[in-house]
Amino acid sequence: MKSWLDRLKTMKNWPWLLALVCCAAALLLFPPGGAVKAGMTEEEQRVSATLSRIAGAGEVRVSIYYAQEASAFGGGNRSPVGAVIVAQGAGDIAVRLNLLRAAETLLGLDANRVDVFLMEEKP
Repeated sequence: MKSWLDRLKTMKNWPWLLALVCCAAALLLFPPGGAVKAGMTEEEQRVSATLSRIAGAGEVRVSIYYAQEASAFGGGNRSPVGAVIVAQGAGDIAVRLNLLRAAETLLGLDANRVDVFLMEEKP
């Protein structure tokens, strides 16, 4: 290991190599395609964005819960088994029902598998 470091130090382009290694590490830690918003998966972000477009919904956050289905060929499919929706406009019963209906459609869930809650107001 020491001889490898000594050889690296004698290379005249070692700063470029170091920069390349740092960039590779950054790409592994932070993959392209945007950061995950507040710990949300891409599907949760997509559903949240769609639900927030419902009139009166305001800001919407979605958490989706999955069941792992085993496959005869290895691996498995993840299918949603439940969802929790937190929305600014969920205090209005019409908005709450619209959020519930849209989530049922988007995720293929029954109404009893989706809960909608009013988002806490920020001070």
